[in-house]
Amino acid sequence: MPSTVHQWLVLWAARKMSADGFVIGGYEGPTPQGGVWNALPITFEIRAVRPDVWGVNPESGQLAVGEAKTLDDVLSSHTREQLRVFMNLRERASRRRCKLYLAVPHSAAGALDRALIRAGCTEVEHVVRIHIPDCLLPEALSEHA
Repeated sequence: MPSTVHQWLVLWAARKMSADGFVIGGYEGPTPQGGVWNALPITFEIRAVRPDVWGVNPESGQLAVGEAKTLDDVLSSHTREQLRVFMNLRERASRRRCKLYLAVPHSAAGALDRALIRAGCTEVEHVVRIHIPDCLLPEALSEHA
């Protein structure tokens, strides 16, 4: 069962993908304020891992996947495997790399750097990092209330 923080990060990944022109086709909901995305089917499995979000840009045809990682799971072996798979995704026809959106709490930015290095992810031009301020995530809010 995903944590509340994870689900908020899924929402932020989908928002950024949508803002960048991607139409969301699969979504690991429900999330708070997910709206119509909460009614979408869950994402497809790729080599035994599943992204949290996927979408396609109708203008360019480019595919994108989105992944949310909390501080607790960003350095896990499961995350390392997901990164290896998602970093190497290519579109069949064009062979261009799929975009990868990674949403993490701001406090996990350094851990994400380490996770990418451990997974052997050195070419990151197609990676969009989304660092969400911790104070915008529910557990951080309750700590300061």
